[in-house]
Amino acid sequence: MKSTTLAISISAAICSTAAFAYTPGTYTASIAGQNGPVTVEVQTSADKILSVKVLKQQETEGIGSKAVAQLPKEIMTAQSAEVQAVAGASVTSAAIKKAVQECLDKASGKQAAPVSLKNGVFEGQVYGNNGWLNVEVTIKDNKITDIKTPGQRETRFLGDTAIKTIGKDVIEYQTLNVDNVAGATVTSTAFKTAIGQAIEKADGNIANFQKPVPEKIKKVAGSIKDHADLIIVGAGGAGLSAAVTAKDLGVKNVLVIEKMPVVGGNTLRCASAFNAADPERQKTLPMTDTLKDAVVKAISEKPVSEEHKQLMADVKAKYEAYLKSGSKTLFDCPEWHALQTYNGGDKVGKIPLIREYANNVLDTLHWMQSKGAPVMDRVSQGAGALWQRTHQLDASAGLGLISPLYDNAVKQNVRFKLGLRVNDVIINDKGRVIGVTATDKVGNKYEITSKDGVILATGGYSQNKEMRQKSAPHLTPDMVSTNQPGATGDGIIIATKHGADTTGMNYVQVYPLATPGTGALQGRARKMSGLDDVIDVNKNGERFVKEDARRDEFVAAIKKQPDAICYDINDSSIVKPLNSFNEDVETLVKIGRIYKADTLADLAKQLGMPADKLEAAVAEFNKMVEAKNDPKFGRKLFDRQIIKPPFYATPRAPSIHHTMGGLMISPNAQVLDKNGKPIPGLFAAGEVTGGIHGSNRLGGNATADVLTFGRIAAKSAVSQK
Repeated sequence: MKSTTLAISISAAICSTAAFAYTPGTYTASIAGQNGPVTVEVQTSADKILSVKVLKQQETEGIGSKAVAQLPKEIMTAQSAEVQAVAGASVTSAAIKKAVQECLDKASGKQAAPVSLKNGVFEGQVYGNNGWLNVEVTIKDNKITDIKTPGQRETRFLGDTAIKTIGKDVIEYQTLNVDNVAGATVTSTAFKTAIGQAIEKADGNIANFQKPVPEKIKKVAGSIKDHADLIIVGAGGAGLSAAVTAKDLGVKNVLVIEKMPVVGGNTLRCASAFNAADPERQKTLPMTDTLKDAVVKAISEKPVSEEHKQLMADVKAKYEAYLKSGSKTLFDCPEWHALQTYNGGDKVGKIPLIREYANNVLDTLHWMQSKGAPVMDRVSQGAGALWQRTHQLDASAGLGLISPLYDNAVKQNVRFKLGLRVNDVIINDKGRVIGVTATDKVGNKYEITSKDGVILATGGYSQNKEMRQKSAPHLTPDMVSTNQPGATGDGIIIATKHGADTTGMNYVQVYPLATPGTGALQGRARKMSGLDDVIDVNKNGERFVKEDARRDEFVAAIKKQPDAICYDINDSSIVKPLNSFNEDVETLVKIGRIYKADTLADLAKQLGMPADKLEAAVAEFNKMVEAKNDPKFGRKLFDRQIIKPPFYATPRAPSIHHTMGGLMISPNAQVLDKNGKPIPGLFAAGEVTGGIHGSNRLGGNATADVLTFGRIAAKSAVSQK
């Protein structure tokens, strides 16, 4: 999303065959666009439109921006606001045209019709983030008195926050000219558009609902002072796990500061895949010869360091004990999880950090369950996970993680300051971090001190294009990301100003199976994120990769396919009415984001691919499931055949997903300087750190890392005074 101020001026008017009677002058008008008000300025002579300028807009780059660029020219040429809308930007086009027409009406002496709305309940409907957003607007005596969204499934903390905030402001101020809720732009836009539809059904003109909302935050002189026992910067998974852990340890005054107006961070957008060696839940999984070969290969290679040698020896000892036991179930242990994480990251990660992570991650999973996280019993292998240790939660997206943590934090009186951006840390004369400075959106300054120091849980830098391109210039600046807009590397920027060291900043992971165009994780037909019973084909209907490959290998393979796109193919056996992101699958089918057919031939026809190729690919896979062998690509993971109609296809494409590099920390989550020494009072957890994932993060390791090191950081901060 790009917010700009654009002025497009066409000074040379083209003569028109029609004659108009205008009062010469300059006129302005604002109409609600896709992402907010679109302000237009029109200059007229006595009989001509002399110029059209779009003074202010927040429309989506590459979509609404096309209308902003094109329509003023076309209006000048036609000498009329009645021009054709720009394809794909109908909302923005309508806003510009209505605003221009309002200016022309003013110039020609036409008075805006007084507000005269019909009383009653009027409906609007726009597709939101998770499905159709149905809006019921009650109008009485020319005012909006109530707004309801029956059956809405927008994400808690994101979409539902946007609905509550915007709805309250629309009713209070009788305007659509309200800001979108950052991080929930899709829902915000859809909600305001649906309200606009309802107003028009009540014979209203949305041009009459454009007055600005007064600033809610007052500007004050000087700095606002505050104090806490422990300050946590960031309200995502790492920050919330740190906050709840600190409360569990008896810390009285825990303050979480978040620059976004919502909590959850990237964790709220994830698929909740959580890797942990879990003997109890893995006991039903078989240990195949192929999986045995993978272990033997890993413990037999030449070590690259003494740490690597010792880790291999530890895995070997555990594996030999496993073989001696005669067990037929899946082999796994923290040491094997650590070795796969190290090897999967191309052996550039920090083994002490990786061991700390793997040794504590199952305890974190059990702790999350104790807080109410709905962990499912089934264990699978998520995309890029390399082993069947991926746990799932019976909840949409990351809600199963964020909701119990946030609710627990509120119950234990954790303080939250949202919409407050931390600019720096405060360091005393002994070199210890004792607080932070921050600013709010109107420029108020804050100085907040802390007894137990500061935990940075600010996330990665996927949305900071400048930092991303500097660190990983092989990525194109226009690449989309799965991340929330607040992932701009703030914690890294702050800490490095004070000598903090970084590691692996050039390692940025691209996720292979995101929604084409948007980069979002949503839009899938299947409920689970495991790849046990899914194949991926190209536009020719052919498999082109082992679906359980490392993510970087998967991405490289997709990029070689026609249009750099592929399709998840699965049958109805793993499809639920709602997918992992609470989206209605049948609705996704209706709007063309998912394809569905009773036969593979019909599915292929919808996709424009050869039916015989798709049928052959599925038949080949079904034989592979029986034989537990993939002779073409070497896939190791098999579960169910694709045989039960209807069949589904979901378009997928790569999207920037995770920044593996970040602040260098110790195993107890202390931020280290360039000499390897801890910076007193400064801790970090989650994607703001580096060293765990190496050059390639295994799928399902991020959530586990974020929550585990959030807990470790809190324990360390509380214990080290």
